[in-house]
Amino acid sequence: MSTLAWLFVLSVLGAPLDLLGFDRSARGNAVPADWKVRPVRGQRAPDAEIIGDGGTGAVLRLSSAGRAAWFYRELSPPLSQAGHLRWSWRAVEMPTRSDLRDERVDDSPIRVYVVFGKPRRFFGGGERIIFYSYGNAEPVGYAGASHVSSKLHVIRVDGVAERGAWQEHDVDPLEDYRRIWHDDPPPVAAVGLMQDTDQTRERAVAEIRRLEWRVP
Repeated sequence: MSTLAWLFVLSVLGAPLDLLGFDRSARGNAVPADWKVRPVRGQRAPDAEIIGDGGTGAVLRLSSAGRAAWFYRELSPPLSQAGHLRWSWRAVEMPTRSDLRDERVDDSPIRVYVVFGKPRRFFGGGERIIFYSYGNAEPVGYAGASHVSSKLHVIRVDGVAERGAWQEHDVDPLEDYRRIWHDDPPPVAAVGLMQDTDQTRERAVAEIRRLEWRVP
Protein backbone atom coordinates (compact mmCIF):
# COMPACT_ATOMS: atom_id res chain seq x y z
CA MET A 1 0.00 0.00 0.00
CA SER A 2 1.32 3.47 -0.86
CA THR A 3 2.16 5.99 1.84
CA LEU A 4 -0.73 8.16 0.65
CA ALA A 5 -3.16 5.27 1.00
CA TRP A 6 -1.80 4.46 4.43
CA LEU A 7 -2.28 8.07 5.49
CA PHE A 8 -5.92 7.76 4.52
CA VAL A 9 -6.21 4.67 6.74
CA LEU A 10 -4.49 6.55 9.55
CA SER A 11 -6.93 9.42 9.38
CA VAL A 12 -10.08 7.31 9.04
CA LEU A 13 -9.37 4.26 11.18
CA GLY A 14 -6.55 5.37 13.42
CA ALA A 15 -4.49 2.39 12.25
CA PRO A 16 -0.69 2.63 12.48
CA LEU A 17 1.51 3.22 9.46
CA ASP A 18 3.70 0.11 9.21
CA LEU A 19 7.06 1.46 8.10
CA LEU A 20 8.84 -1.89 7.68
CA GLY A 21 6.26 -3.58 5.47
CA PHE A 22 7.44 -7.15 5.94
CA ASP A 23 4.17 -8.37 4.43
CA ARG A 24 5.38 -6.99 1.08
CA SER A 25 8.96 -8.24 1.37
CA ALA A 26 10.30 -11.75 0.81
CA ARG A 27 12.54 -13.42 3.38
CA GLY A 28 16.18 -13.02 2.50
CA ASN A 29 15.73 -9.61 0.90
CA ALA A 30 18.41 -7.12 1.87
CA VAL A 31 15.91 -4.43 2.91
CA PRO A 32 12.12 -4.14 3.01
CA ALA A 33 10.15 -2.87 0.04
CA ASP A 34 10.27 0.93 -0.40
CA TRP A 35 13.51 1.18 1.61
CA LYS A 36 16.82 2.52 0.31
CA VAL A 37 20.42 2.16 1.45
CA ARG A 38 23.17 4.74 1.29
CA PRO A 39 26.61 3.91 2.73
CA VAL A 40 28.32 6.58 4.79
CA ARG A 41 30.97 8.15 2.60
CA GLY A 42 34.04 5.93 2.33
CA GLN A 43 32.36 2.98 4.08
CA ARG A 44 30.67 -0.24 3.07
CA ALA A 45 27.08 -0.78 4.10
CA PRO A 46 26.31 -3.27 6.88
CA ASP A 47 24.80 -6.57 5.79
CA ALA A 48 21.00 -6.48 5.92
CA GLU A 49 18.59 -9.41 5.71
CA ILE A 50 14.94 -10.11 6.46
CA ILE A 51 14.74 -13.33 8.45
CA GLY A 52 12.13 -15.28 10.40
CA ASP A 53 11.75 -14.50 14.08
CA GLY A 54 11.26 -18.12 15.10
CA GLY A 55 7.48 -17.80 14.91
CA THR A 56 5.21 -16.40 12.24
CA GLY A 57 6.81 -12.97 12.05
CA ALA A 58 9.95 -11.44 10.59
CA VAL A 59 12.83 -9.22 11.66
CA LEU A 60 15.33 -7.08 9.81
CA ARG A 61 18.85 -8.00 10.89
CA LEU A 62 21.79 -5.62 10.45
CA SER A 63 25.35 -6.84 10.99
CA SER A 64 28.75 -5.30 10.42
CA ALA A 65 32.29 -4.64 11.60
CA GLY A 66 33.96 -1.47 10.40
CA ARG A 67 31.01 -0.31 8.27
CA ALA A 68 28.28 2.34 8.30
CA ALA A 69 25.20 3.22 6.26
CA TRP A 70 21.84 4.94 6.25
CA PHE A 71 18.79 2.70 5.70
CA TYR A 72 15.68 4.78 5.11
CA ARG A 73 12.16 5.07 3.80
CA GLU A 74 11.01 8.35 2.29
CA LEU A 75 7.45 9.37 3.09
CA SER A 76 5.34 10.90 0.34
CA PRO A 77 3.52 12.96 1.31
CA PRO A 78 5.56 13.79 4.45
CA LEU A 79 3.94 13.26 7.84
CA SER A 80 2.80 16.51 9.41
CA GLN A 81 0.09 15.12 11.67
CA ALA A 82 0.99 14.66 15.35
CA GLY A 83 1.86 11.08 16.16
CA HIS A 84 4.17 8.71 17.94
CA LEU A 85 6.92 6.51 16.53
CA ARG A 86 6.98 3.01 18.02
CA TRP A 87 9.46 0.21 17.52
CA SER A 88 10.81 -3.04 18.92
CA TRP A 89 14.54 -3.85 18.61
CA ARG A 90 17.38 -5.73 20.22
CA ALA A 91 21.17 -5.63 20.05
CA VAL A 92 22.58 -9.15 19.80
CA GLU A 93 26.22 -8.05 19.56
CA MET A 94 27.55 -4.55 20.11
CA PRO A 95 30.86 -2.66 20.14
CA THR A 96 32.34 -2.86 23.63
CA ARG A 97 34.33 0.39 23.36
CA SER A 98 31.63 2.65 21.95
CA ASP A 99 30.59 5.86 23.70
CA LEU A 100 28.15 8.31 22.12
CA ARG A 101 29.89 11.18 23.93
CA ASP A 102 33.22 10.55 22.20
CA GLU A 103 33.44 11.25 18.46
CA ARG A 104 36.36 8.84 18.17
CA VAL A 105 34.21 5.84 19.20
CA ASP A 106 30.57 6.98 18.81
CA ASP A 107 29.41 3.76 17.13
CA SER A 108 26.00 2.19 17.60
CA PRO A 109 24.61 -1.27 16.77
CA ILE A 110 21.32 0.33 15.75
CA ARG A 111 19.65 3.73 15.59
CA VAL A 112 16.16 4.78 14.58
CA TYR A 113 16.17 8.24 13.07
CA VAL A 114 13.61 10.79 11.92
CA VAL A 115 14.27 13.31 9.13
CA PHE A 116 12.46 16.66 9.23
CA GLY A 117 12.40 18.46 5.90
CA LYS A 118 13.28 17.24 2.42
CA PRO A 119 14.68 13.68 2.41
CA ARG A 120 16.37 13.96 -0.98
CA ARG A 121 18.68 16.57 0.50
CA PHE A 122 19.39 15.16 3.93
CA PHE A 123 22.71 13.61 2.90
CA GLY A 124 24.71 16.78 3.37
CA GLY A 125 21.65 19.03 3.16
CA GLY A 126 20.15 21.37 5.71
CA GLU A 127 17.52 19.08 7.20
CA ARG A 128 17.40 18.26 10.90
CA ILE A 129 17.53 14.68 12.16
CA ILE A 130 16.86 13.08 15.54
CA PHE A 131 18.67 9.80 16.23
CA TYR A 132 17.21 7.48 18.86
CA SER A 133 20.35 5.47 19.50
CA TYR A 134 21.46 2.29 21.16
CA GLY A 135 24.44 3.30 23.27
CA ASN A 136 26.99 1.70 25.56
CA ALA A 137 29.26 3.54 28.00
CA GLU A 138 27.42 6.86 28.25
CA PRO A 139 24.98 7.42 31.15
CA VAL A 140 21.28 6.60 30.98
CA GLY A 141 19.40 9.62 29.66
CA TYR A 142 22.30 10.98 27.66
CA ALA A 143 21.32 13.32 24.82
CA GLY A 144 23.15 15.95 22.83
CA ALA A 145 24.07 17.39 19.46
CA SER A 146 25.89 15.09 17.07
CA HIS A 147 29.65 15.54 16.68
CA VAL A 148 28.95 16.11 12.98
CA SER A 149 26.43 18.96 13.15
CA SER A 150 24.13 20.79 15.55
CA LYS A 151 21.32 19.93 13.10
CA LEU A 152 21.69 16.29 14.12
CA HIS A 153 20.65 15.34 17.65
CA VAL A 154 21.35 12.04 19.44
CA ILE A 155 19.15 10.59 22.19
CA ARG A 156 20.33 7.44 23.98
CA VAL A 157 17.43 5.05 24.59
CA ASP A 158 19.18 1.75 25.39
CA GLY A 159 22.64 0.54 26.35
CA VAL A 160 24.75 -2.35 27.53
CA ALA A 161 22.27 -3.26 30.29
CA GLU A 162 19.61 -4.02 27.65
CA ARG A 163 21.84 -6.09 25.39
CA GLY A 164 20.21 -9.25 24.02
CA ALA A 165 16.65 -8.47 25.13
CA TRP A 166 13.85 -7.08 22.99
CA GLN A 167 13.11 -3.47 23.93
CA GLU A 168 9.92 -1.55 23.13
CA HIS A 169 9.99 2.20 22.53
CA ASP A 170 7.37 4.89 22.02
CA VAL A 171 8.55 8.44 21.25
CA ASP A 172 7.00 11.70 20.07
CA PRO A 173 9.44 13.05 17.46
CA LEU A 174 7.54 16.30 16.83
CA GLU A 175 7.53 17.16 20.52
CA ASP A 176 11.21 16.18 20.78
CA TYR A 177 11.95 18.54 17.89
CA ARG A 178 10.26 21.42 19.71
CA ARG A 179 12.17 20.66 22.90
CA ILE A 180 15.55 20.40 21.15
CA TRP A 181 15.37 23.28 18.66
CA HIS A 182 12.68 25.48 20.26
CA ASP A 183 10.72 25.75 17.04
CA ASP A 184 7.77 24.14 15.30
CA PRO A 185 8.90 21.09 13.30
CA PRO A 186 8.60 20.78 9.53
CA PRO A 187 6.95 17.56 8.27
CA VAL A 188 8.60 14.19 8.82
CA ALA A 189 9.98 13.39 5.39
CA ALA A 190 11.75 10.10 6.12
CA VAL A 191 12.27 7.51 8.83
CA GLY A 192 15.31 5.28 8.89
CA LEU A 193 17.73 2.93 10.59
CA MET A 194 21.46 3.18 10.97
CA GLN A 195 24.25 0.91 12.10
CA ASP A 196 27.78 2.28 12.38
CA THR A 197 30.87 0.38 13.45
CA ASP A 198 33.36 2.41 11.43
CA GLN A 199 35.05 3.97 14.46
CA THR A 200 35.65 1.02 16.79
CA ARG A 201 35.82 -1.53 13.94
CA GLU A 202 34.09 -3.96 16.33
CA ARG A 203 31.25 -6.28 15.34
CA ALA A 204 27.59 -5.40 15.82
CA VAL A 205 24.43 -7.41 15.17
CA ALA A 206 21.00 -5.90 15.77
CA GLU A 207 17.42 -6.71 14.84
CA ILE A 208 14.19 -4.75 14.54
CA ARG A 209 10.78 -6.39 14.25
CA ARG A 210 8.38 -3.44 14.41
CA LEU A 211 8.56 0.22 13.34
CA GLU A 212 5.35 2.19 13.00
CA TRP A 213 3.84 5.65 13.13
CA ARG A 214 0.66 5.92 15.14
CA VAL A 215 -1.59 8.94 15.49
CA PRO A 216 -2.98 9.76 18.96
